[in-house]
This record gives sequence, C-alpha cells and structure tokens, in this order.
Amino acid sequence: MRKTVLIVDDNTFIRHALFEIFQRETDFEVCGVAENGREAIDQAGLLRPDLIVLDLSMPVMDGLEAARILKHLMP
Repeated sequence: MRKTVLIVDDNTFIRHALFEIFQRETDFEVCGVAENGREAIDQAGLLRPDLIVLDLSMPVMDGLEAARILKHLMP
C-alpha cells in the first residue's frame, strides 16, 4: 500500500522539486502541499497523511512549531 505525503515549504521551487521526487517513487503518493505551518496543520487534519515533510523556516508558523502541534493532534 502506498504511503501518503504532505509537503510543506514556503519556497515554490522546493515544493515542486519534492513533489517530483515523491511522484517518481512507487511507494509514495503526494496527497497535498502547503506553504506554511498553519496550512500544514489544516491540510493534515483533512488529509491524514502518513508522512509530513516540513521546512523548518517558514512565515506564519515555522516547521518546529507546526511539528509540535501536529504531534499533539496526530500522535
């Protein structure tokens, strides 16, 4: 069974590159993308991904803060 991935990065180029990398892998399916930690939390709640790839430095909410909240919401 394929694992779902949520990609979170404020840089469009990085989001696109990560999307392309995961799309080439048969074991993964990108279920969503987000531009900041706040969007990541919203998307994760809806999509329930198996894996979340978070950038550490983003506007609105950084990856560390988002990871803390996500760990609490989705242990």
